[in-house]
Amino acid sequence: MNMELKGLKLNMRVIIVIAFALVSLVSSVNTSMALPTPQEQDCHSVDDLSRGNIREFKDNYIPKEFFPTPEYMVFVDLGVLLLLLLIGVFFVWRKKSQKAMTVMAIITFAYLGFIRGGCVCPVGAISNTTMGLITPAEVGLASLIIFMLPLIIALIIGRVFCTSGCPLGAVQHIVQKSKKTIKLPKKLNNALKVVPVLMLIATVYFAIQSACFFVCEVEPYKVLFFTGQTWFEQGLAFILGHPMEPKFLIAFGIGTWLYLIAILVLGYWVPRPFCRFLCPYGVLLGVVSFFSFKPRKIKDDNCVYCGMCEKVCPTQAIAIDRKNKYAYVSNYDCVQCNKCNNVCKKDAF
Repeated sequence: MNMELKGLKLNMRVIIVIAFALVSLVSSVNTSMALPTPQEQDCHSVDDLSRGNIREFKDNYIPKEFFPTPEYMVFVDLGVLLLLLLIGVFFVWRKKSQKAMTVMAIITFAYLGFIRGGCVCPVGAISNTTMGLITPAEVGLASLIIFMLPLIIALIIGRVFCTSGCPLGAVQHIVQKSKKTIKLPKKLNNALKVVPVLMLIATVYFAIQSACFFVCEVEPYKVLFFTGQTWFEQGLAFILGHPMEPKFLIAFGIGTWLYLIAILVLGYWVPRPFCRFLCPYGVLLGVVSFFSFKPRKIKDDNCVYCGMCEKVCPTQAIAIDRKNKYAYVSNYDCVQCNKCNNVCKKDAF
C-alpha cells in the first residue's frame, strides 16, 4: 500500500509538470492565432472607428510603470545558491535520505528556476567566463562566482550542485520515475558521454567566435523557467499594487514547448537525460570530482554485492559484479542524490 501511495505521488508530480507544459503550449497557440497579421494591422488607420476610437485611446493611454529587478538581488541569488550547496553538502555528508534531496530539488526548482527564471546557472556561465578570458570587462564578478562555486564544492565532496543548486538538474530529479527506470546498455551509455564533451567544446568555440550562448539554445527547460518567472512577476506586481500589462504571456514558440515535453517524457523513463548526455558543465564537475577530498566510495568490508544500489542509481554511476566481488562508484557520473544510501542496508557507502 505504501509503495502504491509513493508511486501515485510521483505520478502526480509528473502529471503536474507535463500539464503545466501542455496548458502553456495551448495558450501560446491561442495567443499566436489571435495576433493580427501585418495586412490586418496596415488596413486600420487611427481614424477608423470600426475598432473603437484609436486616436482617443492613444491620447489617453498611460503605460504601466516598469520596475526593474533591484541590483541587490544578485547578492540574494548568490546567497541562496551558496546556502543550497552547503545544505546539500551536509545532507550528503550525513547520509540523509533521498527524500531530503528531493526537497532540496523542489526548493531549487521553485526559487532558482520558477522565480528567478533559471538564469542563476553555471551552465550558461561557461560562455560568460569564456568571453571574460578574452575581454575581462565582459564578465562580472557574480558570473565568475556562479561558475566557480559548484566546482569548489565538487572538489570537496563531488557533484552536489547537480541535485542541490542546479535548476536544470532539479527538474530532472523531480520528474524521473522512482523505480524501474530504463538502463541503457553499457556501450551506448559510455558512447553518449562523448556528447557533453563536444557540447563543452562547441560552447567555448561559439562564445569566442560570436559571443553566443550556445548551450542556452539547446537547453530544453528554459521555456518552463521563463514562463514561470513571467507568471510569478505578474502575480507579485499585482499584489504589490503595480500590475503589469494584462496579458497572458508565454515564452518561446510551439516547437520549443514540444521539445520540452519530449525531454520531460524521456526523463521520466531515462533519468537525467540532459545532465548525462548534453550538459557541458557536468563535464567540468565530473573531472573536478575525480580529485574530490571526500568522494563517494563503497566499503568492501561492508558490501555484500547485492546490486540494489546499482539498480536505483539514476546516472548508472555504480558497477557491481557479484561473481568477482567487485563494486565501484564513478564520481565523474555520481550526482550525489543519496539514492544508493537509501537502499543500502549494510552502510556500505
